[in-house]
Amino acid sequence: MGELKKRVIAGLCLGPFIFILFYLLPDKFLFVFLAIISFLATIETVNLAMAKERVFIGICVLISFFSLYGGNYSIFVIWVMCSIFLYFTLKAFVSKNYASNVYIDIARGMIAIIFSEIFIVIPLVHFYFLRKLNVFFPLITLFAIWASDTVAYFFGKGFGRRALIPRISPKKTIEGLFGAVAGSIVVILSTIKITGFGILESISVGAAMGLLGQMGDIFESTWKRLCEVKDSSGLIPGHGGILDRLDSFIFTTPFLYHYIAGFKI
Repeated sequence: MGELKKRVIAGLCLGPFIFILFYLLPDKFLFVFLAIISFLATIETVNLAMAKERVFIGICVLISFFSLYGGNYSIFVIWVMCSIFLYFTLKAFVSKNYASNVYIDIARGMIAIIFSEIFIVIPLVHFYFLRKLNVFFPLITLFAIWASDTVAYFFGKGFGRRALIPRISPKKTIEGLFGAVAGSIVVILSTIKITGFGILESISVGAAMGLLGQMGDIFESTWKRLCEVKDSSGLIPGHGGILDRLDSFIFTTPFLYHYIAGFKI
């Protein structure tokens, strides 16, 4: 089965399921669902980093996620520092692993914790924050990024000639980037009655989301290049792992929430 066919089938199966969860789940249950997704993405990150303490790191990340339930960033920041300190203490002073490369193990684990708590927890918890503002805002975010990724893919396939950033993501093109921006703009423009944005504002927000989505994709590609893998896992046929599906939301969900909350609410 071709890669495109796998992507389409997986998208058709998962798309309605994700839509139903984000639309119908009560806020608290959506928060728990997002926490589970963050845990699974963290396990992928730990595997990529080749860190050893999966469960410990996963629990640390879950605690950081739940620390944001009330939207208190101070508690979150304190826990991020504490989790790094606890991991370092565990490895450096408590663990009986006296191998000569223990410092490499410590570095891998700390990188996995920092990456997960910043670039997995923060984007995912902002879906919950968006939901608290309006039940449709998370869906708009999903549709905007799905449209952005889809249009970017077909623009890149059909018109792509000039590489965007060949050393990190050889298949990305400047033409595909324009497609990404166009896809998200169309979705944001079509939801003006919900967002309350004006036309020019919708174009600006849509363009920003398209650009930020591609930046997140490139950012995660850099991480995978460093780890010398193509996909974060093979969990989703044609799409890779959970981390591969979250990359476009790394910067977009915090951006949209704080834009709306800061300027519109």
